[in-house]
Amino acid sequence: MIRKALNEQSLKALCDVLADTNRGLTKTELSRLLNQCKITIVDDGKSSNGFTYTLGLNKRDWLYNCFANEVNSYQSLDKIYIFIEKALNPINYTSEEKRDKYNFILEGINKALLLVGLAVTKEGRLIEAVQAKTLDEVDRRLNNLRRLLYNRAIHHEVKKYCINDYLRKDYYDAVFEAAKGLAERVREITGLTTDGSALFQKAFAKNDPYIFFNSLKTESEINEFIGLKELLESIFHLVRNPVAHTPKINWKIDETKALDILTLISFAHKYLDECHRVPRS
Repeated sequence: MIRKALNEQSLKALCDVLADTNRGLTKTELSRLLNQCKITIVDDGKSSNGFTYTLGLNKRDWLYNCFANEVNSYQSLDKIYIFIEKALNPINYTSEEKRDKYNFILEGINKALLLVGLAVTKEGRLIEAVQAKTLDEVDRRLNNLRRLLYNRAIHHEVKKYCINDYLRKDYYDAVFEAAKGLAERVREITGLTTDGSALFQKAFAKNDPYIFFNSLKTESEINEFIGLKELLESIFHLVRNPVAHTPKINWKIDETKALDILTLISFAHKYLDECHRVPRS
């Protein structure tokens, strides 16, 4: 349940993005979402009697009035939070021509939400986040995150497990979830069900492996095979095990260290991309 509230300024900022003239949702799309969320659609003031025509409110002000009426009528933001999640459900933007609109709305919405301690994930889920105090911090957390992950070519499996925590600036959970993702990846490839060192030792057993990415015929191939196993084990010893057994308040990590760890985990995933399950009789 979301406990943090939106104020009048936040609602206005959200409407400015959602109903942006060129890159936001159309009036038809907004009306459909309002109906789905059971938010009353208020009159936009548009009228025509055959002789005169009144333009009425623009999309942004009309949407704000719909939201304000909902809050004033029911003293609740629940339906507006549902509206935000529905508006940013990725299923609505699967075509290539809609990707720019999605990216614009997601970033714009998060710029407004981070200032009140909320954020929308790439899955379209509204979450509570560490509240940003300044616009510079908002830009750093949104734009810098995307740029840093892009520059480091972070593997998509790492992003899948940690991006939500990273957005919240919860680096502890970000690296923990990403490290656990390595074990899950090995289980998916091998069909094994164990965890940690026991999993890696069995998966990469030199004489009876469950996983392979080379022929294990030359000394170099054997060394590379063993090296990947030891890399996976090292990540668990350095990251996963300490985090699992250390109280969160005592395990300090900053953004730079988090990115270094995520880069290492990403490197391991890129090796796992080349791995296959050994056929077993």
